[in-house]
Amino acid sequence: DVLPASPCSSPRTTGKMASPQEAARELRAKFGSQHDICVCIVGGGLPDDSGATAQILQIFAAQVAEAVPQAMFLTGGLDGVQKTFAQSFGDPSRLKNLVHEGHESGYGVGEDVVAAANLEQRKAVYGEVGDVYVTFGGGGGVAQEAGAGFKRGATVIPLRRSGGASNGMFNFPADALLRPT
Repeated sequence: DVLPASPCSSPRTTGKMASPQEAARELRAKFGSQHDICVCIVGGGLPDDSGATAQILQIFAAQVAEAVPQAMFLTGGLDGVQKTFAQSFGDPSRLKNLVHEGHESGYGVGEDVVAAANLEQRKAVYGEVGDVYVTFGGGGGVAQEAGAGFKRGATVIPLRRSGGASNGMFNFPADALLRPT
């Protein structure tokens, strides 16, 4: 099945992509006003830590929907951390998987939403749409998306024990690693 282009993705009509900021605004409007907060789950493959990160992620996903009822939760439609979160999430009606054209999450839960023409543009939109970024492990892409959000004032919550970008590698924003005061 081909996913319809979202309002923020217009390559089929004009051939020109909206700016990441404009695309993020349009996505937020599409999600509706009943969701005051957009929480982005950021992470790559699951770390090789004997399954501890996966267990923490599953518990977090199962409980966070109930704990934050006013939030919409987003993934980037990727395997590993994001797929584990999606498949463990407590309320699939509040889960959107932002994908690029021609790509599907394959999660079987939540709604896939085309947010950009390609992966790099999707990453740029993802870095603009969230109010909160929860990071698990990851590499350069995790650091890029969380860094973009942090730069514009979003809250970034890294699970440092998961390693990788979430523990300060790959130019992850150093101030995001500090304990809030």
